[in-house]
Amino acid sequence: MECKELFEPTSYEEILEIVRNANDSGKKVHILGLETHHVVEKPFEICISTIRLDKILESSTSDLYVSVQSGVRFNDLQEHLSNNNLFFPAFYEGTIGGLISTNLPSPFSLWYPYPRDLILGAKIVTGDGKLIKSGGKTTKFSSGYKIWKALSGALGTLGIYLELYIKVLPKPEKIISVKVDRPEDIIRENPWGIISFLDSSKISTYAIFAGFSSYIEKISKNSEVIEGILPTDMKCERIYGVVTARGEELQLLKKFSSGIAFYGSGYVRTCDEKALSLRSEDYTVVIEKGCRDSEDCLGYSYTSLRLLKNSLDPNHVLCSGIAFDC
Repeated sequence: MECKELFEPTSYEEILEIVRNANDSGKKVHILGLETHHVVEKPFEICISTIRLDKILESSTSDLYVSVQSGVRFNDLQEHLSNNNLFFPAFYEGTIGGLISTNLPSPFSLWYPYPRDLILGAKIVTGDGKLIKSGGKTTKFSSGYKIWKALSGALGTLGIYLELYIKVLPKPEKIISVKVDRPEDIIRENPWGIISFLDSSKISTYAIFAGFSSYIEKISKNSEVIEGILPTDMKCERIYGVVTARGEELQLLKKFSSGIAFYGSGYVRTCDEKALSLRSEDYTVVIEKGCRDSEDCLGYSYTSLRLLKNSLDPNHVLCSGIAFDC
């Protein structure tokens, strides 16, 4: 990632100052964490890295939430939660802010398809340099606009996550992945998620179960079992995300040479360039990584997203690299 100016602030006040100065100077600001999930590889005028906002502020075993700064590494958060008998049902190689900003599908696709579903609230810096708190630390909060959810999946174009309040679960005694022939055959057993991997025309499907050891042992009897969950990160230069109807993920996956289908989420990820051609068939195809300057990265245009951009970032200071925001 090429940045003319790179800042690694340690306080919210520093970020506010950078964003306000950018509004005055007309410069563009790009947000990054560990630089693992860039949509577009292009030079930016100003980059703000969140990696020094790395504190886990609070976790509650009674109210089942965690308060965390956006630059905390996901794996470090998961380790902290595990030590406190808590669990965040997701998988990600990057920061917690990156996970929420990309809103990539979860391996626990039937119960918790997307990280957005587990956000309770956040502290945010908007594109016009305002610090706001939206939402709260418990599910009892329900009033007002859910700005913290609007930012999830927006790739940093609407605002900058500083703190996140996230719903967590009691830590399961055991998590396993059970190989199955067809998703339909295992649904009645109530798995947390079902993932299908396609490689060289071969599809392998796994159902994820979590819970008490006695229950897991009963479910896994006479089955091919892998401890934990299989990684769902992808290592290709260009990654495409394709949206489909829930329950149709496996049929869509078969159109490609490789990929991962998250059953129940309505989402398939692939490295196959063929994905772009599906836009002509009215599929929404997002270029998650490796989008070029001349390309339409999102594959769709939502009026609501543009309205939110104009409201939260009227000078279009925040730049994720997607077509309309820089």
